[in-house]
Amino acid sequence: MIITLVLLVSTTGRAQENKESGIYFGAIVGTRYNQLEKHFVAAVDPELFSFSIGAGSAWTKNNFLVGFEFLYSNGEKSNALGTVQLTGFSNTLWFGYNISKNNRWKFEPNLGLVLINNQLIAQNKTTNSFQNVTNNQLMGNLGINVKAVGKNGLFTGIKMGYMLPFAGETEWENKVEGTKTGLNDHLGTFYFQLNLGGFLDLSKTK
Repeated sequence: MIITLVLLVSTTGRAQENKESGIYFGAIVGTRYNQLEKHFVAAVDPELFSFSIGAGSAWTKNNFLVGFEFLYSNGEKSNALGTVQLTGFSNTLWFGYNISKNNRWKFEPNLGLVLINNQLIAQNKTTNSFQNVTNNQLMGNLGINVKAVGKNGLFTGIKMGYMLPFAGETEWENKVEGTKTGLNDHLGTFYFQLNLGGFLDLSKTK
């Protein structure tokens, strides 16, 4: 992900002539990976792949982009002894730059801020023990977005990257009581997204 930052910084100083101005908007589906500690009541390894769905939009002008995304994620893992479920809502504000000179293909390193709300529910089927905990974080987002835009304005894109919590390892809280649990996790997560939508070219309206 350091490569993403280097590309973003180094290319902003050599912007090519690009009069494109417009708005991208569309739907997002993807997956998110979390590896948590084995300290919950369920005898389940909490290595979770969450399914994500949401929407996003981005405004672009002269290769620069400002975008916003909203995503809901849900992942579950279970065995004969228990179940662990992780759900999350995230809002991302990101800034990017298109380094491609091709009018059809866009290659956009980006940086962003993510406000994410995580809830984990664990159940031990043997002892009937139950946990409902939350861990909400402000995170940094390093990503690369690649899009193919057709002449009709429809686009297909993929985005991959990593979300890094600024606070590092943080403690879960009991959702109902709001009390500390003594359970700490690093909630950094790799993600992969498929983006489908359209592009409204504002330069053609001038």
